[in-house]
Amino acid sequence: MSRSLDPSQALLRWGIENAAPGTLTETAEQVKAGKRPDLNTDILKAMMGQSDADRMKECVMVIEGQWVDRDGSGEVKNNSDITDEDRYRAWEDLEMLVEELDNANDLQNMGLWQPIVKHLTDADDEVVKHACWVCGTAVQNNPKSQQAFLALDPLPTVQSILASTDASHETRAKAMYCLSSTLKHSEPAVQRFDELGGWQTLTQTLQDPSLKLRTKTAFLLSQLMNQSQSPSSLLSSLRSAATLPTLIDSLSPSTAVPTGSSGEQEAIDPDFRDKGLRFLANAVESTKGADGLSAEEKTKVQAVVREFEQVEGWSFEDVGLAQDEWESFKRALA
Repeated sequence: MSRSLDPSQALLRWGIENAAPGTLTETAEQVKAGKRPDLNTDILKAMMGQSDADRMKECVMVIEGQWVDRDGSGEVKNNSDITDEDRYRAWEDLEMLVEELDNANDLQNMGLWQPIVKHLTDADDEVVKHACWVCGTAVQNNPKSQQAFLALDPLPTVQSILASTDASHETRAKAMYCLSSTLKHSEPAVQRFDELGGWQTLTQTLQDPSLKLRTKTAFLLSQLMNQSQSPSSLLSSLRSAATLPTLIDSLSPSTAVPTGSSGEQEAIDPDFRDKGLRFLANAVESTKGADGLSAEEKTKVQAVVREFEQVEGWSFEDVGLAQDEWESFKRALA
């Protein structure tokens, strides 16, 4: 139910909005120092606004089913009256907050990682999607948060979402985002992923009906090849898990698994094509002089390259390569 704003609160808001610059900060310091017993912490909060830490805590409270008047509207709800939309908005707000590095790191300090990760197994597909999104954003390019996230061993759950036939395309795409953010520049995460048979999961996602998920998989593989300290070992693992041959086959119309929920789309998507070829170029460059592509694999990739070069309007620049890099790649396949 709703209630009108208390007159004293309305007066307080008017005072805040019309206060002289600098006076609010000075008063806040006095309250903190105990020199203004006439002002309580609620008034201080209204004067100075909430910290991001407070906002994150309140988001998680709503997600967990505890009502918080986050808008300051004066609305009151019983916990049982919290709607799915209230929770979804709290997830969206939390995701925006953890875009900030310090806020993401505060998740561990505030004990918020556990309740967030718990929702990766929620019965509501929309909640799982949001949980993957928040986790992926929090750990992206953030070693400290990656470590805190990995301490909860979430990768088995993320993999199960990717392999699930019940999860929506959108949720699986967010799970891939979460996985990519976790594996990027984190050798412990890659090792754990390998232990869990993660490459087989990527073999599956390369054949997923969702073209978006296939493209994200190809992009992730390219990133992992770039960052790998042992590219030959990675290539061997991808070969053993059938990830490498599946990717190569996916780049040719004659061997690719059709996309779409009913397999109705047979053409190779340009974005997927370019990201897949970029992975192969990275693999060839990274394993130069070592155990790289086999003769059979090179023959298949050569055929794919010839098909690409015959596509009207296509250029090696679409793969992100300069002409000399493209020519070097083709020579390495010979």
